[in-house]
Amino acid sequence: MPQPARAFSWLFPSLLILSLPIYVITGQFWPVRVALGAAGLFLLLFGFCIFRDINGAASSWSRMYKESRGISPERFTFADVPTLKGMGFIYMLMGLFWLGLAIFAM
Repeated sequence: MPQPARAFSWLFPSLLILSLPIYVITGQFWPVRVALGAAGLFLLLFGFCIFRDINGAASSWSRMYKESRGISPERFTFADVPTLKGMGFIYMLMGLFWLGLAIFAM
């Protein structure tokens, strides 16, 4: 996966996993909200990179999938670029949802 999509894809689960130890160490919920909001932001940015095919993110993802399965580049699969762009849009919606929860949760 090309940059910046690779960085966003690593930052999202890292912050998500770190949110629980942050709560255990601090005992307060606002740092968890910040970590979850940042994870949502990085998921939104990752989805944007996939949706807009920035630096060929969706194209390389499709190519890597087809090569790993031994499928010729001309054959149709569910990992074609339009389908992956749709997945990127769903990632953007999930990121917005998480960001909204982090900002507006009580």
